[in-house]
Amino acid sequence: MMRHDDDIFEDQFPTTVMERHHREVDELNADLFQLIHDMEQRYSGTEENAVRSGLIATQGGYQTSTRTNVFQINHPAIERFRQKLVMPAVRSYLERVFGDEARQLNPWPRGWATVLHEGDWQKPHMHPVEKNVASAVYYVKLPGDMQPPQGCIEFMNPHPLSANHGFPMTRLLHPAEGKLIMFPPYHIHFVHPFRGSGDRVIISFDVLAQPPGPQFVF
Repeated sequence: MMRHDDDIFEDQFPTTVMERHHREVDELNADLFQLIHDMEQRYSGTEENAVRSGLIATQGGYQTSTRTNVFQINHPAIERFRQKLVMPAVRSYLERVFGDEARQLNPWPRGWATVLHEGDWQKPHMHPVEKNVASAVYYVKLPGDMQPPQGCIEFMNPHPLSANHGFPMTRLLHPAEGKLIMFPPYHIHFVHPFRGSGDRVIISFDVLAQPPGPQFVF
């Protein structure tokens, strides 16, 4: 038998996705829902509803203005959400993806809130924001009677020809109140519509490698 050097296995072009399900967050979610619900009631019919622009992936419902970073809203629930849930998850994800290089980052979340009603959905999109190192979604409130794939987030295989080797074309992840999903900003995804009453309320965010400069525009 011919001899050879040790094998080297490398995962190229990684698409690392993290799911973290938080427990004992009912009170926090209730506070976040009330804040977002109040914003929807106030701004849904105005230009502060980003959906009205027709330029974003959300189809129907309400989404906070592209000029608004929800993490800069002065509200105790937002501060608890950022410090207790978001930043610990961000640090864990970045360490997994970037290893020791994650220590050189000064991650800064830029978030927006979305409320979807019956029939609303989000078309396939990704988050190609400059200096964005991760994207995420957190489920604040969900209708109680959704049957999959209703309301689910679905990721598209970035290597479609891999289907010839038995890999699926998409990956469907199920929502749950208190669940946070984090993924690469280049990972294309969409959200299925749902039927029935109730609200699907989420906070999505991108994680910039460092806080933006004074000239940064949302």
